[in-house]
Amino acid sequence: MTTVDVKRKTAANRIASGLWAIFALIPAIPSCDLAVDDGDGYEKLALEVSAKTIVFDPENPDGNVFTVTSSAGWHAESDNPALEFSPESGDAGTSEITVTGLEEGQSGTITVTTDPRFPEEKPLSAAVKVTRVNTEEPEEPEVPVEETLVYYDDLDGETGKTYYLDQGDGFVNATGPGAGNVSYSGQGISVRSSYASMGYDGASGNNALNFGYDDREILISGITLEPGQSRLRFSFGATPPSGENFTCGESMKLYVDFNDGSGKRTELDFDAVKGKSTWVLASAVFEISGGTPSGINFTLWARGKNTKVDDFMLVTTTEEASQTVEYDETEGNVPWPEMPETVIRDDAYKFVTHWSETVTSRKRVRNYSACYDTERHNPVWVAYPHHECYTEGGWERTDPDPWRPDPLFEESEQSIIYGSDWAEWPWDGASAATDLYQYWSPLDDGPFFGRGHILRSADRGGHETELNIQTFYPTNIAPERFLYPDVHSELERLLSDEWICRDTIYVVAGCHYEEDSYYVYDACSFSDQSSRSKKCDLPSAEYKVYLRTKSGNTGKRICDCQADELMAIGFWLPQDLENRGEIPGGSPADFAYSVDEIEEMLGGIFEFFPEAPDGVTSTFSLQDWGIY
Repeated sequence: MTTVDVKRKTAANRIASGLWAIFALIPAIPSCDLAVDDGDGYEKLALEVSAKTIVFDPENPDGNVFTVTSSAGWHAESDNPALEFSPESGDAGTSEITVTGLEEGQSGTITVTTDPRFPEEKPLSAAVKVTRVNTEEPEEPEVPVEETLVYYDDLDGETGKTYYLDQGDGFVNATGPGAGNVSYSGQGISVRSSYASMGYDGASGNNALNFGYDDREILISGITLEPGQSRLRFSFGATPPSGENFTCGESMKLYVDFNDGSGKRTELDFDAVKGKSTWVLASAVFEISGGTPSGINFTLWARGKNTKVDDFMLVTTTEEASQTVEYDETEGNVPWPEMPETVIRDDAYKFVTHWSETVTSRKRVRNYSACYDTERHNPVWVAYPHHECYTEGGWERTDPDPWRPDPLFEESEQSIIYGSDWAEWPWDGASAATDLYQYWSPLDDGPFFGRGHILRSADRGGHETELNIQTFYPTNIAPERFLYPDVHSELERLLSDEWICRDTIYVVAGCHYEEDSYYVYDACSFSDQSSRSKKCDLPSAEYKVYLRTKSGNTGKRICDCQADELMAIGFWLPQDLENRGEIPGGSPADFAYSVDEIEEMLGGIFEFFPEAPDGVTSTFSLQDWGIY
């Protein structure tokens, strides 16, 4: 090495040592994390949110906010379009996002993502789950409707025949625990199979009931209910006259009433589901409040002729009732004032009540009740109310006489005092049935007994009305040959002309059988018996008992009256069983008794007018009744 090289090296070392000494004197510079890209420096990428979950509450805006802290700009988006928030983007630093909307019961996620600062930078993301609780009551799970049959009738007991309701009941095919006493009635209503029900659930086809006239009703009576059967659904198939559409409440109306003696009926709203052709299935769901009646009845009214109905059904249901029908259990426990109370029971006695409608006001009323001896084949008593509403049809009697069986009795139970061709009434203009075997035979010594109305036909006047026709049932007919027929006629006149009043008068009339040695045969033509003839005992006397208010215009029920507001009387009318011959004349005064005395003469088997206050039935005043 030369001297020059050594000198140069020594100088360089001295310079380097000086520089290091200078650097040692400079204060230390604090370090920082820098991302370096192409020589540019960036703060390390960072992103943070203040909450991972939020429960959105529109009533608490402050609780719907979270913060975003980011070292870069950012943007946010949601996976549920219903999840609304603001803002949707922001700059580096700290920002707030506010959730502004979310539907009840829904949820969603807001995802915040950093914006890239240079092409190669990988973004950071943070998620916030947002939910909203359903504040409404949760819907109850649908519970299947449960139903239990009370009564059903497809009306197809016998098919292929056409006849009116009062001409036979072979069509009846009622089933169910409440169907045992069901009966159908309605003037001009016939059984037909010419236009069978179709297309709705349960349509049975075959028979239907046809309305033969405009503005008529079908009465479905005698359905029985058990305690607790209060929510019910009644349904029926229906079709309007040809060319019309069925309209609920216009084409038909539906009424319900109870066997409580009030006579009150309530219109029910119902819906209809279309079947095939013009048939519909109509249904009404209702609740009975105030207790459970023992019996329930329905009335179907049709506006137009040739309306038809089928498939009557009553069920208990758990379906929600759309209407409530009030039943006064206290009122329901009050018996009809005319109904006797049985003191000594007899298994041969069969009881029935026939319902009908008044002629012009079309009010549904009880026509009469009867106790009938199915062994003697003759009545024990007939009990009925009498009021001006029963005389709307005047005194006119149905012509020809519509003798026919009581549809609620078997032929073996009742006297056959109607022709075998009774169902063909009115016999194409003939004056009577062509079958002459429709009378009681005479006694051996010659006297005949007429077919006598207990409830007078004229007191249920109205040509060809059901109200009048029902009085021709054997349950209202007794073999009559009064010893004093003029007295009997005068009592009938007094009831209709003098005693009828604005208040109702209540009557019980019946037969007394002193002994069973007097008898005749039914289904006879004079003395000639037929294959249907059977023994029928003759009553030795008939009786009549009456109860009404003294003034006749109190507007009160019997059970609400005081003893001094009421009056009662009875009459005993002997029959001519020994062929003594009729005795003309006589006054009802000679045959008058107190009601209690009539009870004693009958052997105490019945109590009449049990709702009357004490003292009313033990005395009588001829003057009160206008008898002198």
